[in-house]
Amino acid sequence: MTNTSLQTERVPRLVREILGERTVTDVIPADEGTDDVFFVTVGMPDGDRNCVLKSCSFVDPTSFRAEPRVLDFVSRRTDVPVPDVLGYVDDHDEVSAPFFLMKRAPGEAISGPESLTDDALSRTARDAGRHLGELHAAATFDGYGWLRAGVDTDSEPTVDDLSVSNLEPDWPARLRADAEENLARIEESGRFAELTDELRAGLDEYLEVVPDTPDPVLLHDDYRFGNLLLDPETGAVRTVLDWGNQFTGHHEYDLATTEHYLCGRLPLDADQRKVVHDSLLAGYQETNEVTPDDGFKRRQRAYRFVAQLSALAWFDLWYSGRDDPEKDATRQKELALSLRP
Repeated sequence: MTNTSLQTERVPRLVREILGERTVTDVIPADEGTDDVFFVTVGMPDGDRNCVLKSCSFVDPTSFRAEPRVLDFVSRRTDVPVPDVLGYVDDHDEVSAPFFLMKRAPGEAISGPESLTDDALSRTARDAGRHLGELHAAATFDGYGWLRAGVDTDSEPTVDDLSVSNLEPDWPARLRADAEENLARIEESGRFAELTDELRAGLDEYLEVVPDTPDPVLLHDDYRFGNLLLDPETGAVRTVLDWGNQFTGHHEYDLATTEHYLCGRLPLDADQRKVVHDSLLAGYQETNEVTPDDGFKRRQRAYRFVAQLSALAWFDLWYSGRDDPEKDATRQKELALSLRP
């Protein structure tokens, strides 16, 4: 929860804005999350209902307003397991908005791949591949940019109530825009600042590898254990969370970022990375098409490099509170350097 967290006492009012005059019997703040998240029990005619209220306090409201609409899109068009959205409020004169309410989803949170056996990790990665394949096949958008709710754009929604904003002319330009923001943070942070010139040179070379105009599809881009609820024994993914701040792009980029997340950003030759890589591709091929030829492998290396810039740029946020941050910093720096062209 952020320092601007919504007061627990105000949660029932927000719930009533969506469900009407229902009795809220319990409110528990979530331990993690950049925005305000509360586990809520609501009295309904058929018995208590366990819900989750999410209220905007960290991300930009225009990004936040897209999330419940993306959840609806994914629920209708795919079999990816996502929470059912019960309602959302975009703006309000009297209470803090935007916010939305969803049913509490099944599964358990785990800390990372170290909590799973190799067989369970393989199952998680295979499910991830299947989910991403379905997601990428669900719709093609009209360009490369951020997904926004129709109320936040001047143009007509492209798909359902979703529009693409801040359009870039091509996919390499979209990647460069994000990468340059990360490089600026790296340079300003001090921790990895000496790498900036070397990383920028690598970016320039890798952007020549990626295609100019692949189909713009919805990317999850944050398919990590913190956003998954699992069966911890089998590794089966029960729920995929956190669909805020989504953007459109090349489907292969999602495979590279997901591999990073599910193996815990281990070195390229680590056994667990191979387990994740192989199972992720196998799952993807069950629901979509991908040909792991030499061109694909070159693009995956380029995408892993670009995605690793985020780990360096946001290191202090992502790795705060860890047991040995200096060890983590060394490992993430070494991974970035190993991915250079």
